[in-house]
Order: sequence, then structure tokens, then C-alpha cells
Amino acid sequence: MNAETTARRVLTWAGGRMPAWTGDSAVAGWPEPPPVGPLREANALARPAAATLAALRELTRDTAARLGAGSPPFGDRAPVGLGALLLAAAIGGRAQPGPARALAEAAPAPRLSAGGWADAVARHAVVMPTLSVGWAVSAADRTIDAELADALLRASTLTAVLHRPPSDRLTADATATEVAAAVELLGRPRGRAVLTAALAVWSPDPAVLGWRRELLARLSHDHPDVVLDTYLLARLRHGADWDRRLRGAARALSGVGRPDDLPVATAAFWVPLAALNQRDPELIRSRALLEGHRGALELVRRHRLALSAGA
Repeated sequence: MNAETTARRVLTWAGGRMPAWTGDSAVAGWPEPPPVGPLREANALARPAAATLAALRELTRDTAARLGAGSPPFGDRAPVGLGALLLAAAIGGRAQPGPARALAEAAPAPRLSAGGWADAVARHAVVMPTLSVGWAVSAADRTIDAELADALLRASTLTAVLHRPPSDRLTADATATEVAAAVELLGRPRGRAVLTAALAVWSPDPAVLGWRRELLARLSHDHPDVVLDTYLLARLRHGADWDRRLRGAARALSGVGRPDDLPVATAAFWVPLAALNQRDPELIRSRALLEGHRGALELVRRHRLALSAGA
């Protein structure tokens, strides 16, 4: 076995495990961690075998279909590069943290403007299932460490938008690159539908919910219709799940002491909608199907100071 074999096994794992998903709703879809393998002969990744390239193309095509990104993905007919293959090898070689990070850092994120979107989907296809929290609980010794996770996110801009940016950028409030990519995505064929569907899903990771709240707040000034569509999808597709999560958040916020990060982030996700409602109530009224959101807005109103501090 060598680095290419390791990468191909990770590609197969990602493709075989991937359910129909548009965000974190698929956490339970990856109960097993990605395969682990050696990183010998890593230079050969620059000249992969036909079987490896075929596996990468198939995974990219299937991921685009599951995302609803169309064919070609987001209207981008450019060929997929080898960045996703380097990331797959890094994931499979995580038992060697230094070399794995070096491989991930050797795949800088493509520029996402006129092109690069098909390549972004290929990278997302590899990185997103890897960062799922579902398999990490029972395989603590084989998880992705924080430094490798951030390296993967820096190399996969689409994942950084639909999931979350690297931790250091979130902490430093330096997410202009991801915000700009989200705006670019809105202008791509089917990009708006993919973005709103991904942002509308509840996540068990407070950092992911915090990023989605931040992104929706940023978009609310120039793209309020996109923000409203996101909350509309949250109610129409995931209303029962959000209601359950919000009831738990309400209990935590009404208790004694400082609540945990997750209930705070769950309630704070709805702050941009509350801000839009306060700024222009007619905007929400224009979405006739947006129902069942009043409980979330009331929760935000009652705990606004706590949510602001927690966020």
C-alpha cells in the first residue's frame, strides 16, 4: 500500500457512506471512521492511476447530485484537479499528523469566481463526511485532530461555507473569504438552493450553528430574500426537529447558571430572522409559508442579552 492506495480507499469510503444530504442532517450517515493507511510514495499522487481518477470523478458526480448542484456542478465545466486526492490521502494518513497536514496544505483552495466550482465539489465530497461528528465518538484514537481539520477546511472552501470556516478564522472574526464565497455561490446555477438548504439544518456543533448565524446576519443586508428562504426551509423541511431543539434550548436558557454552548447557539441561530423582523416586519409577511417561527423569535426576545453574550 502507498499514499495513492490510501487516498482511493478514502474516496470509496466517502462515496459508499454518503446518504442524501445537504448539511449536517447526515451526521448519522458515517458511523465508521475513514480508512487509515500509509503515506509512502506520496509523489505518485501527481500521476494517479486511471482507477483512482475514475473513483474521484464518480464521487464528485454523486456529491453534486446529492447537493442538487446539477451537472456540471454549479455550471462549471472545468475539469476537477488533484486537490481532492491530496486531501483524501491526508485524511487516510492522519496517523502521521505532520505528513498528513503537509499534504492538505499542498492543496490550496481554488479561486471561486468564474471557475473552480467543480473542483470545490470534489474537495467537499472528501472533507465533509470526514468532519462529521458521528464516527468520532466511538473512535477517539482515529479522529481528525484540530490542526488537520483546519487545514482541510482551508483547502475546501465549499465545506467552509456549508459547514464552517477554520477555527482560527472563526475565533479572529476573519471570515471575509467564506462570506465572499457564499455570495459568489448565490450567483452560480443552483447555488442559492444549495446554500439555503445547507444553512437551514440544525447542527450538533455550536461552532457550525454560530457560523451559520454569522453568515445569515452578513447576508441580511444585501440578500434578505436569501435569509428568509433559509428560515423558510428550516421550518418547511426541518420544523419538527427545530421545535424539539428549541424546546431544549428554552429549558437550558431558563435554568440556573450559564447554559452550555449548544442551546445558546441553537437559539442564536434565529437572531438574524428576529433582526429582520424588527427592521422590516413586511419582509417576513411576504413569505406566506413561513409559519411556526414565532416561538423562536419569542425565545430570542426573552434571552437576547444572553444570546448576544454567548455568540
